Amino acid sequence: MVITVIGTGFVGVVSSAVFASFGNTVYGLDVIEEKIEKLKKAQIPFYEPGLEELVKTGVEKGDLHFTTSYQEAISQADVIMIAVGTPSASDGQADLKYVFAAAESLAPYLKDGAIVAIKSTVPPGTNAKVAERIKAKTQVRFSMASLPEFLKEGSAVQDTLHPDRIIVGATETKVIETLSELHKPLQAEIVVMKPESAQMCKYSANAYLATRITFINQIANLCEVNGANILEVIEGIGFDKRIGKHYWYPGFGYGGSCFEGDETIFTLNSPNVRTQRLDNIFQQKGERSSLGEVEVLKPKNQKVLAFNLDTGSPSLADVYAVTRRRYIGDMVTISTSMGRTMRVTSDHPVILRESDSFKVVPAFAVSTRDQVMALMDLPIVQKPNDLNLIDLLQNTSLMSAVYVSSTDLSFTKYYPLYARHIPKSMLRYPYEIKQNNRMSLSLYYYLSQRRALHLPINTLQLYTAKGAATKINAHIPIDKDFMRLCGYYLAEGCITRDIGRVGAQRDRVEFSFSELEHEYIADVQRILQNLGMKHIERHSTHAISTIVSSRVFSWLFRDILKMGTCSVDKTLPSIAFNVSSELRFELLRGMFSGDGAVTRLQHGKNMMFEYATVSKSLADGTALLLQSLGFVPSIRSRMMNKSKHLAYILRINGYNQMEQLTDLFGNKRHNNIKKILAGYQRKIAQRGFKRNGSYALLKILKVKCEKVDTFVYSLETSTHTVVGASGLIQHNCFPKDVKELAAYAKAIKQDGNLMVKINELNEDRISHLMKRYEDAVGGWKGKKVTILGLSFKPNTDDMREAPSTKIIPLLIDAGAIVTAYDPMAIPVAKEWFPQWNITYAKTVETAIAGADVVMILVEWPELISLEVSRIREAMGGRGVFIDVRNQYVAQRDELKKAGITYIGVGVV
Repeated sequence: MVITVIGTGFVGVVSSAVFASFGNTVYGLDVIEEKIEKLKKAQIPFYEPGLEELVKTGVEKGDLHFTTSYQEAISQADVIMIAVGTPSASDGQADLKYVFAAAESLAPYLKDGAIVAIKSTVPPGTNAKVAERIKAKTQVRFSMASLPEFLKEGSAVQDTLHPDRIIVGATETKVIETLSELHKPLQAEIVVMKPESAQMCKYSANAYLATRITFINQIANLCEVNGANILEVIEGIGFDKRIGKHYWYPGFGYGGSCFEGDETIFTLNSPNVRTQRLDNIFQQKGERSSLGEVEVLKPKNQKVLAFNLDTGSPSLADVYAVTRRRYIGDMVTISTSMGRTMRVTSDHPVILRESDSFKVVPAFAVSTRDQVMALMDLPIVQKPNDLNLIDLLQNTSLMSAVYVSSTDLSFTKYYPLYARHIPKSMLRYPYEIKQNNRMSLSLYYYLSQRRALHLPINTLQLYTAKGAATKINAHIPIDKDFMRLCGYYLAEGCITRDIGRVGAQRDRVEFSFSELEHEYIADVQRILQNLGMKHIERHSTHAISTIVSSRVFSWLFRDILKMGTCSVDKTLPSIAFNVSSELRFELLRGMFSGDGAVTRLQHGKNMMFEYATVSKSLADGTALLLQSLGFVPSIRSRMMNKSKHLAYILRINGYNQMEQLTDLFGNKRHNNIKKILAGYQRKIAQRGFKRNGSYALLKILKVKCEKVDTFVYSLETSTHTVVGASGLIQHNCFPKDVKELAAYAKAIKQDGNLMVKINELNEDRISHLMKRYEDAVGGWKGKKVTILGLSFKPNTDDMREAPSTKIIPLLIDAGAIVTAYDPMAIPVAKEWFPQWNITYAKTVETAIAGADVVMILVEWPELISLEVSRIREAMGGRGVFIDVRNQYVAQRDELKKAGITYIGVGVV
């Protein structure tokens, strides 16, 4: 039989090797060339006992092949197994993107009668969705099935060769016969059921095991209080055949990850991309729910700037959910070259660029050897050409206060044609329109909708006061002048509001420049005049202000373009990332002309360009704006003189960058900049980044961890990525199977499902035990603590969800001196904890020698078979032995006699 397994992760490689060992021709298929090349040489990217030998044998015999070619792997295959990853969304449900992508890719090469079996962990109903996608791309006959896996890391080969049962989810007789024949060499009972039932079996098995762990942990808590022994309790209840003796492991529990609320995100829920804070996004309208203590928002039609890790290019991603929860724990600040920072919870996944591939590690595992990415290109978005204020004002609160007039007396001229359509309920004296050449905007809408009035929009103006009003053109082209005006406003503008004696509201937009900046002042006033607006000019000490009194103009800048009203809340206009590169440059020209500076260096021989703002959102947006034009600024923050707010300073240097930006400050400084550049003795290149296609690589300089008590937010997207502060490409979080099942229960209106409570209890487990241990040892600070067992479980080097990944950061943060030992996982652990001063021992004895506290986390055989005499000798007849796995309960009296305090779980 010819078998193809799509996906060469843990499940894919084990399944491929085992089926090949039965004499089948097996293809392991993956899109990552580097991984496939290693597998061809029997180089396994993870440790699993017996797997390397099995793969090597299959490759040498010619039964096992690894390839990136769908045509090669699929065209002759009788059975295709999809074993790709199914990462979960923040609401817990599985994201099936990779499953669907595999289905669509295999469809064109299917041979007639082939079986497509899903081995990935997926929710019930997935088979039908996959079948739809395949049918859309092929006319050949094929069948669907489900083959859930029940492997345990550390014993996966043996679990596959000697399974408890084989679950076959299929309804067609021929499919059942074929899959039964394929699994016949395993000599295990084959249980046939509907595909939906098979998929639910996988979830149910994992969830039940997690439930047992959570249950016994709660019982262990009670045992520690009332003096009972949890091991005796387990033995007692285990004789009940309805309960059994297996899988009762009290301990730390079974294993989310988030941003702080001020993280900058670039959103799109209209044609325009906006710069927004994550906590503000969470306040938007949408469907709200909760998962335990996690609040979940499902926004409508929300997209964000993101990055496609498969294609290595920028993209727009759908937002599935935004979450918020209270977080007490470690927050990691990752500082990079060019002054960029990323601040996330310690377990948040971080995307690193490594050789020719992307790598994802938790934040606490990031080191100064790593590189992150800053976006340099933008995805294709709709480009606006103009702003139609009449359309934009419709259904707004300002609409009823606005009047429309015509620059060519059209209202007066055509009065006889539309006057009869005006109801007296809207206007008692219609003749006022003819006399004053104006009408209310509400009436204009009424007449336009009835086709009684047809006037070119470029002849119309809008205003609110009937007297000497400031009018603004109803049609505004988005051109160089307008983008530059937006830039001037961001740099030197503000909006103020006055309330008159009778409650009349007056909004003013003010542009204030130094009295020496005549070029910019004249440019602002010229643009305003072209937009149909009048202004007044006020002089103060060394400053000239240009003031426009217009509620419509204020509304445009504040409510439509979302640029803020004062220095602390300024943001880029909502059209900034939609316009052409030429117009983006004009926006920057206005900004730098107002708040920018040409700073001389090295006694005037060199220079750099600077832009300062106290708005983090504006700084983050401007950094991405510059990067989208090919310029990478550095960012620094400090308190400026006489300022109460932290200032963010963007700096551009490097000869090539500045040479391309000589027009950034307008005509006034152009010649001076050219003169300085001409005097450069050498063309200094900017350091701190390396351009790599659609992104720039930034080196990580520092990783800092600190305790916080705050709200954290998560944004789950269709690409599992999001472009954050200053264009940094960031990842989402990794939820767990139980969270998936809890979320699935909520999605089908089973809100009271037990899994929700199980998940809540498990979240508290590690903090509960670590607090107990800290009290027992008299605090961690200065204590020499040895961790025995770093991996997730015995016989694997997998660190994902390992207790050590949560405990070691807590110990380091509390001031402990940590030594660690693991028979297999130390090389992987060094990648997870690169920035911390952890001593990795070569033997168990050297690990526990002189330790104040020994904590055993994983039941590796050599760790649970130590003689008490060896422990006493190494620890010097003193200290605390914390046995999280309760492997030394029988020797606790011996340890006590040896002068060592024993602490188990659920035993006293």
